[in-house]
Amino acid sequence: MAQAAHAAQRLLPATTSDQVPTLLSTQPAPKGVIERKPVTFAWALDPTAALTQPAPLAADSREYWQTVDAATLAKGVDLPMTTAGALIRISPAQGAAPLPADALSFTAGRRSIAIAQLADAQSLQQAGMPVSNGTQVLRLGAGSGAGHVQLRATNARGNYVVHVFEPTSDIVLNAQANRNAVLAGQTMRVSIVASRAAQALPLQAQALLVAPDGSNAPVKVQRATDGSLEAIFTPALRNNRVAGLWELQVFGMLGDTPRDVRTAFAVGQPTARFNGSVAQSADLHVSLPVQAASAGRYEARGTLYATAPDGQLRAVSEAHAAAWMQPGQHTLQLPFSKAHLPSGYGAPYELQQLELHDQSRMAPLEIRAHAARF
Repeated sequence: MAQAAHAAQRLLPATTSDQVPTLLSTQPAPKGVIERKPVTFAWALDPTAALTQPAPLAADSREYWQTVDAATLAKGVDLPMTTAGALIRISPAQGAAPLPADALSFTAGRRSIAIAQLADAQSLQQAGMPVSNGTQVLRLGAGSGAGHVQLRATNARGNYVVHVFEPTSDIVLNAQANRNAVLAGQTMRVSIVASRAAQALPLQAQALLVAPDGSNAPVKVQRATDGSLEAIFTPALRNNRVAGLWELQVFGMLGDTPRDVRTAFAVGQPTARFNGSVAQSADLHVSLPVQAASAGRYEARGTLYATAPDGQLRAVSEAHAAAWMQPGQHTLQLPFSKAHLPSGYGAPYELQQLELHDQSRMAPLEIRAHAARF
């Protein structure tokens, strides 16, 4: 039987890199079959192994998109290029006429550029790629290179998406969010950098925030203190109807070279939070009161650090606990164990990388790098 917990204490103050809910959100009850049985488990860690947290996604782009109509295709679409061998994908929008490969032509000035067909819609669909009927993927061959290429098409009808990808180009647009997940109602920053051969380039950019349901809104791009660009935005509190990742789509111009990049991240509605206190029992179990604003299954996870014989804190145990909760006050207990302490390890202890997750909505709610000391 676990021994009585020591007196509760406050969690350590959150830092700017932590994620802590402030205003909670009431969401509809999650649908589907969700496990209701409480679960707890813990395992020992190798104290000599370094623990790292995944860095936010850094998205690089050597590509761009254009949406064009039939009249523009008949007249000629200008496609800036920085190197030879670009891949071109042409996809009909809904209701547009499919374009066979022999209806397409590419020129640079008065020179004709050879086309090497790589795949049509049927072969792409058989490979599992979700493309519209009539899509063509082609590679520019002899005569291609840096400069401006004109794409023309005969018998076009409707709108088409033209995607240009230059796999060997050294001109790259990068977008990286400051975290992998953010809570609705809190601020997210995405840095936007352009480079050529790893050297920074002047850049103009616009951005669009796209929710999982397809709704979108423009996002302001501004100059950061170091001279680079960044997009700063706050996803709104709302009732989630469609699960999935959000995207920030960035449309950049590096001189006369276009580049578009997308970076994805999770946006969680703040349905619960730790109430700010924590208690550890003599057998190392850690109790964490939780305030739930919405019904759901919530999970706490954390890493216990103990003091090594040399006086350094090292990770010795990882624990998770999950349970179904109705709105109200609840407690999750992380079952760390003295059996996980290597010989010579003991107090003082520190609880690090403490997290609260809404399992029923797949959302990280609270993340604290340093949560408590015992």
